Amino acid sequence: MLKKATIIIPALMLTLSGCSWNRYQDVKDTDLIEVSQDATCELREKLARIVPHNSLIVVSTLLNVDNLNQTSAFGRIVSDQIASAFHDAGHEIIGMELPIDLFILKDGGELALSDETKAQLRKHQAAVLVGGVYAPGKKNTYVSLRVVDLFSKRVISTYDFSVPMGPDARLLLEPRPVATKTPTTEPTETLDEAAKASPDAEAPLATPTERKKPEEEF
Repeated sequence: MLKKATIIIPALMLTLSGCSWNRYQDVKDTDLIEVSQDATCELREKLARIVPHNSLIVVSTLLNVDNLNQTSAFGRIVSDQIASAFHDAGHEIIGMELPIDLFILKDGGELALSDETKAQLRKHQAAVLVGGVYAPGKKNTYVSLRVVDLFSKRVISTYDFSVPMGPDARLLLEPRPVATKTPTTEPTETLDEAAKASPDAEAPLATPTERKKPEEEF
């Protein structure tokens, strides 16, 4: 009897382990397009400021929360899908890979920018920056998005969501370096200082003069 029990217990443990493994392997992918569109809708609905429909929005590639100089196909495709959704809502869009952490405020609560990033934003006269980070887990990838008003340096909308770690998600999450240069260690201006240097700094979320008057707002 003891011998039979000795044989049955390991077999039972192996069976239970196999069930657990199958459940782990059977995680299904979600529709990333639908998830990105829903995230954009949430960001727009929660905006604390009116953003004219023809204002320029910079959508930055999502970055790995543990390494801001690292992204992935996941970070790029989700940010591109978010950019498409904002474009469909009537905004002008530019996509960039900016190694910025929108979740860490410096210098008395202001977000610091590298000289390279400041130059890019000034060049395009952007009004709003959309970006975020993702954190891969065992069964889910967690994403946090933020919308920043580049003139008032305030976060005006946020949204968090998770994506199941299906086979497609795992493949897309393979790390890749960010295309832009690593930020310098030299002192950087804050968003407030960058805004003052801009000719449109006096009008938060103002549409650049060369663009047409907004026909519709949120």
